[in-house]
Amino acid sequence: MTDRTENHISGGVFFGIVVQGRTITLTLPDRPDPALSGLPRQSATFAGRHTQLEQVLAALAPATPGETASTVVVTGLAGAGKTELLLQTAHRAQRKEGWFPGGVLFVDLHGYDAERKVSPKRALGTLLRALGIPPEHIPPGIEERALIYRSALDALAAAGRRVLVVLDDVPTTDKIRHLLPSDGRTATLVSSRHSLAELDALALTLRELPADEGRELLGDVLRTALPEDSRMAVEAGEADRLVALCGGLPLALRILASLLVDVPTRPLSHLRQDLEDAHSRLSVLSREERAVTAAFELSYRRLTEDQAKLFRLMYLHPGPDFSTEAAAQLYGEDVKQTERLLLELARRHLVEPREPYGRWQQHSLVRLYSREQLVSGDDSWGENLMRLLAHFHKMTTLACETLFGPVVPQPTAEPLFADRAAALHWLDAERHTLVAAALWAHKADDDLLCVALAVPVSRFLMEMRYLEDAGWVLTAGIRSSRRRKDSFREASLLSSLGVVLRDMRKLRKSVRAHHRAIKICRELKRRQALASALNNLGLSLHEQRKFEQAVAAHAEAAQLFKRAGDRIGVAGALINTGETLTELNREEEASRALRKAAKIFRKQVDLRGYSQALGSLAKATRGNGRAERAARLHKRALNMTDGLVIPHERAIELSNFAGTLIAAGEFEAALTAQREALDTFRRLGDRRGEAVALGNMALVRQQQGKWNRAVQLHTLALEAFLEGNNDHGLAAELGNLAHALLQQSRNTEALENLEFAADLYHQTGDTERAADALARADRARRRVGVGSRPVESRM
Repeated sequence: MTDRTENHISGGVFFGIVVQGRTITLTLPDRPDPALSGLPRQSATFAGRHTQLEQVLAALAPATPGETASTVVVTGLAGAGKTELLLQTAHRAQRKEGWFPGGVLFVDLHGYDAERKVSPKRALGTLLRALGIPPEHIPPGIEERALIYRSALDALAAAGRRVLVVLDDVPTTDKIRHLLPSDGRTATLVSSRHSLAELDALALTLRELPADEGRELLGDVLRTALPEDSRMAVEAGEADRLVALCGGLPLALRILASLLVDVPTRPLSHLRQDLEDAHSRLSVLSREERAVTAAFELSYRRLTEDQAKLFRLMYLHPGPDFSTEAAAQLYGEDVKQTERLLLELARRHLVEPREPYGRWQQHSLVRLYSREQLVSGDDSWGENLMRLLAHFHKMTTLACETLFGPVVPQPTAEPLFADRAAALHWLDAERHTLVAAALWAHKADDDLLCVALAVPVSRFLMEMRYLEDAGWVLTAGIRSSRRRKDSFREASLLSSLGVVLRDMRKLRKSVRAHHRAIKICRELKRRQALASALNNLGLSLHEQRKFEQAVAAHAEAAQLFKRAGDRIGVAGALINTGETLTELNREEEASRALRKAAKIFRKQVDLRGYSQALGSLAKATRGNGRAERAARLHKRALNMTDGLVIPHERAIELSNFAGTLIAAGEFEAALTAQREALDTFRRLGDRRGEAVALGNMALVRQQQGKWNRAVQLHTLALEAFLEGNNDHGLAAELGNLAHALLQQSRNTEALENLEFAADLYHQTGDTERAADALARADRARRRVGVGSRPVESRM
């Protein structure tokens, strides 16, 4: 007699295990119980995840000898379509011959639903029964269940009946490892709202759908239910807007489609209007048991108190993304503690990390959910928001001082920004947030904060050529200044608005803004502010080609700056004077003014101003016929450390340098410089700068005798000048194009361009160039064989 018990079952697949000191031999049925192992139904509509689908299928393919089967973890925000991707993949894999002859095991753990949650132990019981293990042989302990589960999968794989295990909605717990096969042949698909990086698996994170894929999903779901529905085609623009309002979230898009199916006569525009109200958007995205809010709620309930508080406060951040430092200001704790909480929220996909590390973003619908929780909670958030906005004002002011001012030695404390490049990087990263903060302050009637933000923020936006943003911020700041009856700030912001309008080529409006600023400054008797306004007026007069008036404005500004003791202001006015004198072909006077400016900037350790002065001096020097000397000056300006850091300033200098290189006969070097400048102008949306660069490249091609390429480049330059509303530049380009056309014997086209150029020169008051264009036109006319053009009297 023996104390060992053995169970022998004939037929099927045998495997032996040891449970609590007893050896048990079990046999598995030919296939798993279909009632327990059958996959849920996949959706008939599937869009936008085809790349991920192919990636997962490639990972699930039968491994070659020596390879280990994959475990794939699909994570993402609630409603991102994780379960659907698993089901689509599993159904496709199941149909592939020889991939999973043993079938597919599926279990939904409802990991974030407290009422429906399935523990790993209970899930193992379900899986064992699906594998055909008799209930009496399923032990009570999780470790023993996991042993039988893994042994069964191993035996099936060894017998050629490889199984795919699908674990949906897995929570974050170390007990999940009991559900993972260990035989190296059984593949596993896992979905979770957590990252589950500890599982040592292929990780795929689902983001929101791009606009085209979101539109495809919405249309497919709608047409599946209503094949004759034409709303997506008829209201294509509205469909795009609906996708954007849903943030590309598949759950939200499917709910929208259901709402449209409910009422086939409902226009997309009507639903879009309901969704545009941010305060009610989440309530609209709900239908019976499916709701975006409910999906987010399951994740929110599992947060700790600290995580939940930071999550709620994130709604207060005004920008589309935020830094760890900004989040710390909102939360009221140090950066390290805030970073830890953000990483925990990111693991749950309630915030998403962005490039570079240290910046974060919330999905638009998650942000609205944060607002709901903030409004319904008892957080005293006013102090948090004011602390954040004060932080932005302080940082922006310091960054602008570093970027635009002279180098000031720091006595003891380490500066917040190591150099101008660091200050520019911070400002550029926070650009959208700073604009939103200033506009929010104005809308909230916090006029003092609006004006305080508008001054430094608009300066950065102007210098970086973010002209539309600058216009919004300045307009808000001017209105807030008027509400506060702060005439001094109103004048300062009006003058800045005049500069923005100049760069937008709205020259008449620009001059009017400057004159209003000048009038206020004279009334207030603010000498330095008046000098700035006059200096800026001179810039607009220069663009109107009123050069003598511009020189007078700059000269008056220089005298006022000198009386105020503002040496940097004097140097800036001298640069502008020199630039205008160069246009008047008064190069000697221009050079004297520019040398004085360079000397002041150098003494004040203002490397930015010094670089600009050298570049302007180079243009004047080139005009005197000394191209080689001018090229050396350009190189000094471009190579100066911490000098031309701002991209637009550097692009202008590169373009000017290229002009000097053309004069020096260095054509390939000129093309290289112009290409670099052209890339920057295009990136910044500066059509005028783009036009100048293209025109100069065309001139190089003319010098090289490449007339076809020259004509192509001139044509592109003309298009850019037309969009840039620059008639004088357009006239010059028409004349240059005409020269290239004449070289190709395209005389009629050249004649038309020269006549058009003459008209434009007359309109801009440049009678000398107008006469030259007419003379060239007459020569072209003789080549064509037509009579001379009559000369009209002009009043």
